[in-house]
This record gives sequence, C-alpha cells and structure tokens, in this order.
Amino acid sequence: MNVEVKIEPKSMADFERAMMEYAYACRQTIRDVGLKNAALMCRESMMLTPPMGADKNGLMVQAQKAGERSINRDVRKIFVATSARKGIAPLLILTERLAYSTKYGSPSEFRSLLEGASRTTLMKGTRVLQAIANDYDDERAFKKAKNYFAKSITRKSEYGSMGFVRDPYPIHQAYRDQHGGRFSKRGKPFSPLRNWRDKEVVQEDSEIAEYVASRAPAVGKLKSGWFKILQMLPKPSAREGKTNFGTGGIPTYIKRHPGTAGYMTLIDANDVFSLVIGNAIADKNNVSTEADVKSTVIGLRVKQLRLDLEQRLKKAAEKASKK
Repeated sequence: MNVEVKIEPKSMADFERAMMEYAYACRQTIRDVGLKNAALMCRESMMLTPPMGADKNGLMVQAQKAGERSINRDVRKIFVATSARKGIAPLLILTERLAYSTKYGSPSEFRSLLEGASRTTLMKGTRVLQAIANDYDDERAFKKAKNYFAKSITRKSEYGSMGFVRDPYPIHQAYRDQHGGRFSKRGKPFSPLRNWRDKEVVQEDSEIAEYVASRAPAVGKLKSGWFKILQMLPKPSAREGKTNFGTGGIPTYIKRHPGTAGYMTLIDANDVFSLVIGNAIADKNNVSTEADVKSTVIGLRVKQLRLDLEQRLKKAAEKASKK
C-alpha cells in the first residue's frame, strides 16, 4: 500500500517562530539552529526541484532518468526521422514526398509513391488524404494532391531533393524560447507544433538520439545552485556528532555543474545573525513555482523542527522520570 505524506506549506514567519522555539527549548544558539536548517533546506530544495522520479525524490537516479526522458520526449515532439517505422513518421514522410512530387516531380513519380502499403498509410491522414488514397484514377488523384499541397511549404535542399534538418539545436531552441523553455504547463505536456505536418524531418533516427544525448548533461543544472550553497555554508558549532548537515549523498548529475547560481548573504557578528540563501536559476521557466518548492520546503522544516522538539522533550521527560 502506498502512503502519501502531505506537507502543509508554511510562511517564513512560521519557520522563524519554529526555529526560535526550538533554540530556546533545546538551549541552542539561533546561529546553530539556523545553519542546520539552511543546509537541510538546500537539500530538500534539490529533492523537490524538478526533475523528480516516480518516488518524488529529486536526489535519486530515477530523477536524472526522468529528466533525460523529458528531453527525449520534447525533442521528438518536434523532429521525426525518415527511417522511423512507427507513429506518425510514415504518414508524415509519405505526405512530404507526395507534396514534393506534386511541385517538382511528375504524375508517374506521384503514382509510384502510392504503390503497395502507401495507400493504407495515407488512410491515417486527413479526409482529403483519405480521398486521394481511395482514388485509383491516377490523373485525378494527382490533381487532388496538387491542389491540397499547393499552399504547403515543401522541404527542399540546395540540390533540388527533399531537404532534411542537419542541426536540430537552432530549431529546438527557437521552440523553447517561444514556449518558456519546456513543453509542459502546470505539469501537463503539450505539443509546440500546430499539427503533425509541422514536424521537422531528419534523415536518421540516430541523429535525434545523438542530439538528445548532447542535451542530457544539462539535467540537474537547476538544482545545482543549492549544492553550491551547501558547500559555502559554515558548519554549526553544535554538530551533535554529524559532519555534513546535508552535503552527503548528493548525486553526480547535480554536483557536476559549475557556476555561481547559488548565493548566500551572511551576517554573523556582534550577537547578530542573519542568513539569506537563494538559487538564481532554480525557478527558470517557473519550474519551482509550479512545483511550489519554496513554501513546501518551509512547511517541511517547520514540521520537522516541531517533531524533533517533541522527541527531545519526550526523551528528557523519560530521563527525568528514571531519576
């Protein structure tokens, strides 16, 4: 049985109050309590910032795989290979070749394209394409197709043959810029294209796979700013036998990213302690806002502080009762 634990989002005021109560009851300095919780907040922010795996833990290898699958899915919403044999690819490639033949070829070339299983493939298209497939009068079918494809933009290379995309990056990036960097909104995926005929064509599926692989190292970058803060944070004085306070067990796919996205402002002098932490890229394309990372992490910290305090007081009471 799967049990889902719901964390109630909290405000920063709730968090600060919980830390003060904890520090007072446990006789710890607010500096130590603040530094411990800042480190844990960084870790939990990495855990909750997309991508996340099926277990909703962004620190597991499943999260990395989920991010890589997301890249593959988004790229394939735009590109299709002539070598593909499944999905919309056969229909798209056939209609591209038919369109090309009506503009630059001949009726005989058009007729040869409709031989064999091609008519069956064309039946999966629009009503007009189905009508073309069902018309065995070659001349009349050619005229129908010529009229249908008259306003379509036919992909053509400088050699006069059907053209293919050689560099997917500019096209992919243009669609990303147009739609805020990703093809999903509020967790729901969508296609950046108006219809299936707008897909870009490459020659081999291996070209798509290679491009996806070249983008995969970007997975984890949004989380990496939080890891940089973990490395910068001073260690609390009261370590209670702990040595890392959040820095251990961070996967390589997060740690491998360079940069200074994580920032920290610390005032620790003359009985004044103030700490501000942030990740300049964590909310790129609104991924953290949509996941409600900030208020959920604060809610998690408030809940954990109160649970820890409850356990400490219980242990203290049990110890006192044995005297």
